[in-house]
Parts: sequence; C-alpha cells; structure tokens
Amino acid sequence: MTIFTLILIFHSTFLGQQEGFDLNKIKFGGLDFFVSEEKIIATFGEPKIIDPGYECGFYSNNQTGGPFYQLVYDNFNYIGSETENFQLENVEFDLKGETRLMYGNHEISGLTTKHEFAKLFEKYPDNDIIIIFSIVSDDGARFRFKDGKLTKFEYWSPC
Repeated sequence: MTIFTLILIFHSTFLGQQEGFDLNKIKFGGLDFFVSEEKIIATFGEPKIIDPGYECGFYSNNQTGGPFYQLVYDNFNYIGSETENFQLENVEFDLKGETRLMYGNHEISGLTTKHEFAKLFEKYPDNDIIIIFSIVSDDGARFRFKDGKLTKFEYWSPC
C-alpha cells in the first residue's frame, strides 16, 4: 500500500469527515452565516460580549482582522471583529426542535436524526462527531450527536 493510499484512507475516515460543505448555505434566525454585528443585534437583541482568547485557529487574536470577540446568547454565539463581519460560531439544539438552522432548503434541528443527516450530506456519520470541510476554504463545520439526534453545530477551523 502506498503512502498516498494510506493518507487517502486516513483523510476519508478520520472523525467521519466529509467533503463539499458550503458555509454560505447556512442561515440562522433568518440571517446569513456571515453577517454584520448590527444585523445580529437587531435580530436577537443585546448579547454578552466575550473575548474568546483563542490561541490558534482563524479567530485567534494574532490573525489579521483581530482582535476578535464573541456575541453570546443563550444557546448560540457569533464571532467576529470591528473590522470584519461576524459568523455563526456554534448552536446548541434543543430536543423539541425549536432551535434550528437552515442549510439551503433543509432545516436542521435537535430533531434531526443521524439517518436524516446522512441523507442530506450523503454519508452516515460513523460516530457522534462529524467534521465536514468547506468547499472554498480550510475551515468547516463540526456536528455533534447524542443518542442518534443532533445536539450541536460548531464552526471549525484548523489550529
């Protein structure tokens, strides 16, 4: 077996990673994935503002565009800076399906099962965490499941 084959096998199986995810298809609360701070506050009200203090990743303060801060709400938050738009960083889903996001025309919530998720993204998650890489950059999304239901969406960037 060649090194290339081993790398390909590792890449395709590590944490159930998939290819072809478009962050621009995500909407939350009627807002695009990338959005201004003003629109977030107009939609959801005043947030708690936190410096995440990330040491690595796209939103560490040593990256261009920083310093970055989070706009924190009860079960979700956005991250961005005064010089850049914000983006949805994470959403915790409830078991009733009241908190949801859209991926294109598809609703994703705490009622979404692994089976439904698999039909949407064309592969069944092998475990309770799946990372799907963006089609246009080195970042992506991490989805967490518990007892076969979706519990969390998280923006993911490499360290």
